[in-house]
Amino acid sequence: MSRLSFIAFRRFCTAVATCVAGCLCCYAQPSLQVVGTATSLPHPSGIDEVFIMSDLATCYLQTPDNNPVWWRLNGTDSTIVATGVDYLYPEDNTGYILHTDNGRVSFWILDYSQYKPDLQDLLVDTDYDNSCRQTHLLLKGNVPEMSYGTISGITRTISRTCSIKYYSLQWSEEEWIDSLCVHEQDIATSFLVDAPLRNTIFTLYTDQFAEELGLLPDSIVSAEYEAVAVDAHPTTITTVRGTEEDNKMSNEVERPVDATQLSGSAPLDIYFKANATTPVAKYYQWQILKGNDLMVQRTDAEHRYVFDTYGEYRALLWVSNDECRTDSFEIKISVSASQLLVPNVFTPNGDGKNDEFRVMYRSITEFSCWIYNRWGKKVFEFTDPAKGWDGNINGRPAAESAYFYVIRAKGADGVEYKLKGDINLIRGKK
Repeated sequence: MSRLSFIAFRRFCTAVATCVAGCLCCYAQPSLQVVGTATSLPHPSGIDEVFIMSDLATCYLQTPDNNPVWWRLNGTDSTIVATGVDYLYPEDNTGYILHTDNGRVSFWILDYSQYKPDLQDLLVDTDYDNSCRQTHLLLKGNVPEMSYGTISGITRTISRTCSIKYYSLQWSEEEWIDSLCVHEQDIATSFLVDAPLRNTIFTLYTDQFAEELGLLPDSIVSAEYEAVAVDAHPTTITTVRGTEEDNKMSNEVERPVDATQLSGSAPLDIYFKANATTPVAKYYQWQILKGNDLMVQRTDAEHRYVFDTYGEYRALLWVSNDECRTDSFEIKISVSASQLLVPNVFTPNGDGKNDEFRVMYRSITEFSCWIYNRWGKKVFEFTDPAKGWDGNINGRPAAESAYFYVIRAKGADGVEYKLKGDINLIRGKK
């Protein structure tokens, strides 16, 4: 719809020409000027135009065409209102037909000043049984019906819309922030809007024609509403093992190197945060399950858990208060199966490549390694699979030779490793 301001010009239809078998057939409609402030209903059914005028005391119609004849619609009949004059002062809720030398156009007139809403109160239905999802608003007052008649005498109702504005909360990256909500629908005596996540005031504005006419929309405000709906946005922080430089040198496969990582080599040390809509949210329930087996249950907003056993896990969260409870939020965690591979050669020559005897491992929870020389004397031992032997014995470089290792380890999946073999220490050149 377009606003028609003072002396605004409205041409309903331009000439349409169709050429059939060499004959030109033309049809056109009259031109019409709306003097005053008005808007038009888009694509009305059964009539050419519906004009909604801000106030008939300051509005009238005019045509620049020759030989105008103005008719008033009376059901399926019509009566002449005026002949030979280029203007018409219309009546409210009345249909007309204009004949000129250019053709005919039918239109309906409504005086918006006669249909202004009488808004008395906007209430929240506290007995509504789904208040955790939606808020039920009740409008008290009177909104007059607007309608128009067609050429064939049928009465059609005009939809009057309204907007309800209020504030809720929206998750934004790391926190909940205020968010303006706008709900639009046809004017009625009751409305269902998404339940706000914070205390707020509802404001109802009517209707779309007021804005198009440049008028201040009628509005009404509710009392402050105390929110009952709750929501959450659970997040996790995984403990990263080692520095960035350590990770480049790491011999651990699928090592957790990112705080957002939820899968990889055990142990996965994860910190969980509920990020609920406080202070409305009061209670928390966390469950960590492996398959369908409950591993742990907690009631804090934040907590930490170390996943040191192979398998697929689910962390579930519910948030509630005395009236509402969220659906469950689910976070999936995957701990990798164990793996342990042992090299048979290393070159401790200081070139930064293969300078230490290290195993390649994943999800190893217990580890011990002993290294012996060819005569069976122990020369080194370590219990951290992330570390290794640098080829020194008591601070002095060991001789190039074959050495032997014995490894006892256990994986997060319960697999036990009993390994032994030889290691070739080759210094060579850098």
